[in-house]
Amino acid sequence: MKAFMLLLLGCLAFSGSSCGLRVHRDLILKDQGFSRLFSSTDPSFASQISSFELTAAAKTGDPTFRIGDIPINFGDPENEQFQGVCFVYSSGEKEIIIRKSWWDGASGLARESLIFHELGHCALNRDHHNETVEALSRFFKTSMMNSVIVGPADYLQFKDEYHEELFTLSTTSLLGSLGL
Repeated sequence: MKAFMLLLLGCLAFSGSSCGLRVHRDLILKDQGFSRLFSSTDPSFASQISSFELTAAAKTGDPTFRIGDIPINFGDPENEQFQGVCFVYSSGEKEIIIRKSWWDGASGLARESLIFHELGHCALNRDHHNETVEALSRFFKTSMMNSVIVGPADYLQFKDEYHEELFTLSTTSLLGSLGL
């Protein structure tokens, strides 16, 4: 228990100083009686969805890969610390809600990083993976599914490697690019 608490405190200390975007636990299971808010996706997210599907097709070898019936829209993620959230309803339906005020101020890279992360939850059924490695005199997230979203600079530099991990669960490319 003591080791777990030390690990938890270490993760919290590191994530609080990270340049990434704080998202915490952004996969929310909704109780029975709640239903999806939207049946279609806001066109503002079309380029990120297209990029996700094309990348998934390339990384998985499945040219027919689609995110399916997962609407993405602006709304209230229901937690001040969330910029986006994947809601999963008792019916099995899913949707992603993005905070518009954050979106309006975010760079294209930050937007894509967040959408890929949330689709990692909703379309790929991935949970958070908070492992980091030290390389080049600093720490790097080893997964797009880190609870602190990969920041735009690291995302730009290691985009292909992060995508490889997201769709195949392999960190080999990323670790190789970091010299590890």
